[in-house]
Amino acid sequence: MSSVLCVILNWRTAEMTLRAVEAALVAMEGIEGAITIVDNDSQDGSYERMAEALRDQPRVRGIQSGRNGGYGAGNNVGIGAGLPDGARPDYVYILNSDAFPAPDAIRRLLDHLET
Repeated sequence: MSSVLCVILNWRTAEMTLRAVEAALVAMEGIEGAITIVDNDSQDGSYERMAEALRDQPRVRGIQSGRNGGYGAGNNVGIGAGLPDGARPDYVYILNSDAFPAPDAIRRLLDHLET
């Protein structure tokens, strides 16, 4: 079974990012992989707020970029981190923090890519 790493970049939008995570969790059901939130050096408490909200969610991890290098650089931090167990995912799904995938969106995309 192929794995998917969903990367969500956050910059000062903790609540919206958490809503994107909720939608992504539903869309990732039955799919091997994980969700990584990259905080792009928000310095507004976003990282701490998200870490607290997701501390009991094993499929989601948060990391800090260390600097705000922009959209591409922030996503590259998440992609470079790979899956939480250190494995490289088969696919990467970049999800904007203001986007909320339909429940079957990631599964349909994965099925298409696998075909």
